[in-house]
Amino acid sequence: MNIRNEIVGVETSQVGPSDERKSSRLKIFDPHHHLWNLEENRYPWLEPGTPSIVGDPSPIRRNYLVADYLADAAQFDLLGTVHLDGGFDPWNPVGETRFVHKLHERHGFPNAIVGQVELDNPKAVELINAHMAASPLLRGVRQIVAWHQDPRLRYVERSDYLRDERWLRNFAKLADFGLSFDTQVYPHQMGDVAAVAGTHSETPIVINQAGMPDGLRTGDLSAWKAGMRALSACHNVYVKISGFGMLLPGWTVGDVKPLIAELVDLFGPTRLMFASNFPVDKLFRSFADIYTDYFECVHWLSPEDREAMFSATAISLYRPVFKA
Repeated sequence: MNIRNEIVGVETSQVGPSDERKSSRLKIFDPHHHLWNLEENRYPWLEPGTPSIVGDPSPIRRNYLVADYLADAAQFDLLGTVHLDGGFDPWNPVGETRFVHKLHERHGFPNAIVGQVELDNPKAVELINAHMAASPLLRGVRQIVAWHQDPRLRYVERSDYLRDERWLRNFAKLADFGLSFDTQVYPHQMGDVAAVAGTHSETPIVINQAGMPDGLRTGDLSAWKAGMRALSACHNVYVKISGFGMLLPGWTVGDVKPLIAELVDLFGPTRLMFASNFPVDKLFRSFADIYTDYFECVHWLSPEDREAMFSATAISLYRPVFKA
């Protein structure tokens, strides 16, 4: 099923050039993107004057809805998507799940939802129940816990979430709901993630943005490699490959191909997923250029392994719902 063709009525033969890397023949299932309506909802990180790791977000400080996403992804055979929380109003996280579910009912996608839940919140379980009541598409929750010594790279002010007793108690309850956990961490936090993964092996943990390889800025990737090696030993840990532009805005295939090869070697294709991180990564390059470069980085793999990374792994993990 081609989501774009189903929604906007475009024939596959009319989309893109024949080059496999830029045509609808490259089938993708995008497991990490955002949609937002700034007129109806609040996204604090997008408000003017709010510091952000992405620099100036003003180019994406506008509504980004179904038609916008489909226009960006038009050169590919889009099988479906997973919506990740987009920095929605933290006082009303379930509101985002309701918003996305309405889009699914109207347009047939997104096909799965990962909602915002802060597991240190005393009402975390209530929030999970509310998310699930808001949409049967809920497949996981996410909390970004990425703390960095450099304040410019810091997402949160606490560095100890992954060792906090209340946080860990609430994490343990995810298995009862059958939910996965998405998170964003830096390499120095991966040891703590591995400890959580080892204790709670029944809960899939998804590392976002390729593990935030801050060594792309410094040239020293040793901490990232060691952290990923520790995580790869945990069978329930997956990695989304995306977000390179947040750390290296002008990244090239030469910059990231060694990292992707390292991930393939450590995790294997069945625990890896290419993702767009749109519209955030739109600040750095086009959707087509990102996926073209991803393909260039793994063209040496078998068709089956490429299929795993571009669609099959994500579909298996997030169990998307496709409208008839």
